[in-house]
Amino acid sequence: MRYFVEQVQEKGRLDLIDVLVHPDFRNHTVEPGQRNDRQGVRETTAALREAFSDLRVEVLHCVGDGDLVATHKLFRGRHTGAWFGIPPSGNRIEFRVMDLVRYRDGQLVEHWAVADVVTLLRQTGALP
Repeated sequence: MRYFVEQVQEKGRLDLIDVLVHPDFRNHTVEPGQRNDRQGVRETTAALREAFSDLRVEVLHCVGDGDLVATHKLFRGRHTGAWFGIPPSGNRIEFRVMDLVRYRDGQLVEHWAVADVVTLLRQTGALP
């Protein structure tokens, strides 16, 4: 999980998605218009990297139990590209995400997330 966060989310290594994400992957907490499959991971990661320059992802907590891994992460960057229709503000952003991932055969196969979207929207200027 830490490798996925560091290499895919933070460094943008989209080439690793086919290695680290199972072909049967399902994201159970997608937003409207997002894909819930492995291609959706690729598209969302690419959008994240395009919207937030200097992106850093810090794993604050990482706990495993059997085939489940939970992470509490802090995303930091600058909003320099569009993010799901929100034009770039140039503002520094910092928001937290909690993920729960199920693994099969060493690959991510299911995902659930809770993100601090309100804080992110305020920092981008989309909310007062």
